[in-house]
Amino acid sequence: MLGLPQKEPPVAAAASVVALCPTCTVDPARSFRPGAPAGRAQVTSPEDAAALVMPLLAARDREHCLLVNLDVKHRLLGIATVSVGTADHTFMAPREVYRDALLAGASAIFLAHNHPSGDATPSADDRQLTRRLAQAGSTLGVDLLDHLVIGDPEWVSLARLGVL
Repeated sequence: MLGLPQKEPPVAAAASVVALCPTCTVDPARSFRPGAPAGRAQVTSPEDAAALVMPLLAARDREHCLLVNLDVKHRLLGIATVSVGTADHTFMAPREVYRDALLAGASAIFLAHNHPSGDATPSADDRQLTRRLAQAGSTLGVDLLDHLVIGDPEWVSLARLGVL
């Protein structure tokens, strides 16, 4: 496939993309079809967002950053892995985040990343990065609704903390 890096396929509502889209072939991340709008989960609160991503980030030994792509009514388009990092850091550059969002046709997004330590307290870097990502999204016309930090068993919404 032209030597391009492969992305993990999007996951809808914590189910495998194969079950949701059996016709996806060569590059599932590019050919995923989310289904009819009425059948897709709608994210209306940080609790809805956490329910989608917590099963995907539970018990990870390294930080993972997930991007949740939403349509204009905040219905789920898909979930993509932006990065996998180390025990205490992961890479979330605006370029990588918004590339995937734009390719998915997202009107809005939220991000989530885990803290393998189990402590969901956002770091100063988490706060600064969230502001930077929100600014990039504003420029592109893709709203960053929230950034969740997932611990065990708790999670924190940076939007609720006033960062967004």
